[in-house]
Amino acid sequence: MIRRAHASDISRVAALYYAVWHETQAPFMPQAEIIRRSMEFFIERMTALLHSTLVTELNEEVVAFSAWRGQLLGQLFVAMPHRGTRVASSLLTAAEIEMAKGGIAEAELHCVVGNERARRFYERMGWHHKAEIMEQVAGEHGQTDVPFWCMTKVLTI
Repeated sequence: MIRRAHASDISRVAALYYAVWHETQAPFMPQAEIIRRSMEFFIERMTALLHSTLVTELNEEVVAFSAWRGQLLGQLFVAMPHRGTRVASSLLTAAEIEMAKGGIAEAELHCVVGNERARRFYERMGWHHKAEIMEQVAGEHGQTDVPFWCMTKVLTI
């Protein structure tokens, strides 16, 4: 079941976010950014994003979530046992619909360069590679750049 997240979901969503981020994103990040991404970091982020967070719940367990800020779909994370089960595609479609209802005509997401599985998924879902961009993250000596694929999709309800 896909539904809007509630304040009572924050710790469960943050735990999922922490686990999946460290599995899928950390291999492409500098050590300083990995260290910065503590459980507290994810709790704070999910608290700030609660108003735009959708969760997929199966058997009373949060197995996936998506969140966005404005036109940027910044989060789509699925627990490993639920990948390849259409959980991600259903959740992404639901997020796109909610974004469109909110007046977003064209959505954007940033997929870290090297995460080929995610990029293929987004392309299958109708997202298009627009450009390669750099995002600043914590590095050994301050901020450092990490490359991301900027992908876009025109949204319709």
